[in-house]
Amino acid sequence: MENYISSYEKLNKWVKVILCLVYAIPEGLYRLFKSIKMKDTLGIVLAVVLMLFGGWILFVVDIVTLIAMDKILWFDKNITPEEEEAPAEEAEQEAPQAEEEKAE
Repeated sequence: MENYISSYEKLNKWVKVILCLVYAIPEGLYRLFKSIKMKDTLGIVLAVVLMLFGGWILFVVDIVTLIAMDKILWFDKNITPEEEEAPAEEAEQEAPQAEEEKAE
């Protein structure tokens, strides 16, 4: 799954456009795997529904965004769930230290 995401992102812009012209399956799989990787339930459900029923709508959107921005539009936090949890843990660890500094 992660291999698919990274290999798709490394493709040339025009190769992605040609894949999109053939049919929107590679882009749909990219959206689905990206949502699975981020553990985004809403994204997973939406990706499956769009793969089944929204292919022609996203087909046009994908071609335009690939040509203009060289990316597929999707919910992208650019962080993995593990990285998202780390700042919260750091904040909890820093809070007692800050209180100790104030007490001194």
